[in-house]
Amino acid sequence: MRISLLLLFVALFSINSHSIAGTLELPTGLWEGISEDDMTFRLLQINESGEHHFYEVAIAGGLKRVRRTPFTNDDISCVENRCTIKTVIEGDVTRAITVSPYLDTGLNVLESSYRGEEHYISETYQLIRQDAKSTPRKFVENRKQIILDAEQRDTPPPFGTWIGVMHYLERPELALLELNENEPGSLRVYRKGEKAFSELQSLFSADEISIDERIIEIDGSHTTFASKIILFVETDYRISGYTYAVHKGYPMALSKITLHRIEPSQP
Repeated sequence: MRISLLLLFVALFSINSHSIAGTLELPTGLWEGISEDDMTFRLLQINESGEHHFYEVAIAGGLKRVRRTPFTNDDISCVENRCTIKTVIEGDVTRAITVSPYLDTGLNVLESSYRGEEHYISETYQLIRQDAKSTPRKFVENRKQIILDAEQRDTPPPFGTWIGVMHYLERPELALLELNENEPGSLRVYRKGEKAFSELQSLFSADEISIDERIIEIDGSHTTFASKIILFVETDYRISGYTYAVHKGYPMALSKITLHRIEPSQP
């Protein structure tokens, strides 16, 4: 069954060599992923109308900065089991987004940007189908107040609200850390592809936080997700490290995490 689904998905990307660009079709719908290179959500919206969009949503700062790039069927070309979308960004910079099937659930993406013959950026990531609102939109609709509250507090680092990316079940996912000096805190993860808004969270009290110079250790409440959180302070605005669960005295589910601090609004 898995093989037949994969063959069907590949067939959606295949095209006769005599076809023209205007007749090409990518699987319609919304696809979402995270580029870890620049900590940005990537959203690919393919519509039956032939008018499509590609969105870049910056995670740092609380998902507030969005770049929207429109394109049409004329910007798409396909060869065998891969399709390339070419658009012009920032005046004379061309971006090529090449997608190919990944198993039967998603797309592998190679994204390259170049100016003339000068190639200067390449990154890879994966997209998965989203049959409801995008993960960034659901986060903003349900957790916007946390970001707004963080912007109103002048909290000395490393305390504060941090947002970024955590690897959970081998996929990069949106993560939110509330690290308070005298109040309970939490680490929350929001998985891509979920139809309804949901969050996985590990809670902790202020007494369960230990800070030794630039090393932060946290004992979380969740028994199978992030029961131990170890973070290294790189700057006042960036921390990284890893989380793991402890089962019968043994560590398991090791996950790396990188976070950026939500900065107070300027007066």
